Amino acid sequence: MDEIQSGLKYVLQTDNKATFGLSASGGAAMDAAVSNLLEPGEKAVVSVSGIWGQRFTEKCLRHGAEVVQLVKEAGLTPSYDEIAKVLEEEKPQVLFLCHGESSSGTKQKLDGVGELCAKHDCLLVVDTVCTLVGEPFFADAWGIDLVYSGAQKCIGCPPGLSPMTYSDKAYEKVMSRKTKPDIFSFDVTEVGRQWGFNGDKRPYHHTPPINIMFAMREALQIVSEEGLEASWNRHLNAHYQLWEGLDKLGLKPFVKNPEDRLSTVNCIEIPDGVDAPRLIAHAYDKYNLEISGGLGGTAGKVFRIGLMGYNCTPRNVESVVTAFEAGLKEQKWL
Repeated sequence: MDEIQSGLKYVLQTDNKATFGLSASGGAAMDAAVSNLLEPGEKAVVSVSGIWGQRFTEKCLRHGAEVVQLVKEAGLTPSYDEIAKVLEEEKPQVLFLCHGESSSGTKQKLDGVGELCAKHDCLLVVDTVCTLVGEPFFADAWGIDLVYSGAQKCIGCPPGLSPMTYSDKAYEKVMSRKTKPDIFSFDVTEVGRQWGFNGDKRPYHHTPPINIMFAMREALQIVSEEGLEASWNRHLNAHYQLWEGLDKLGLKPFVKNPEDRLSTVNCIEIPDGVDAPRLIAHAYDKYNLEISGGLGGTAGKVFRIGLMGYNCTPRNVESVVTAFEAGLKEQKWL
């Protein structure tokens, strides 16, 4: 467990004592963030530019929190000025941002937002499920109070042990609650005893997924051997390679601003005249390759290509471009 914590601190770029793996999926880690930081009646500002902001909103409401949504059209992200304005007006206890909105392929800029939240006595929560290890990320340097992620994306571990870290300020917020977090299994003060950062002893709290813990330990070792910067560059280079190939086929990115595009989840506009389900089926049947459709508000509008972890190689990118070319020719679009 100590070795996993050390590895997670490295990939999250943090010295937070409360850094651990939650025995659950990334979606459950979102629940843990909500149930620990927000008490009934407290306010959260939630950035919504896809399904994950919508999901965070729903979970806040189910926990009795008040929600103010900062809504942007799919493919766009809120600016620093827009965030500053809503924090000044609403004075929330929590601001939620999704670093990588996988349903629309956007990457949220985080520079300066942590300082902005600190100025307004607001905790910054960031979802990094599809970005951690794949995009540059600095929990401490960016002043982020709570981060959660998923094991199975860029880290390359089977799902079931989700990285989480709480800043001292976030952990103190949990410790000073008027009521205990309402999900015992996700209560960070209870989980923290078993992980060794809340007290000297490690009492039983739950049976952890031992096999996944060994897998996470190995996955973090592989990341460490490659190096974070090398991993970030590998994902970015694969992103560039993919779009170089797709551009030659006449395909266009859904996210128009290159600075806002994720390298790990790439969204491609479905061109007029192309039968998307037919192309997806053709890629699977002929190339044993899965191309995803849109999710939530982008359903029927985009193809989505994940370039994450072990899957993120030049050879795999070539296979994707080849499958698109063959599928478009099969429909006589090319």
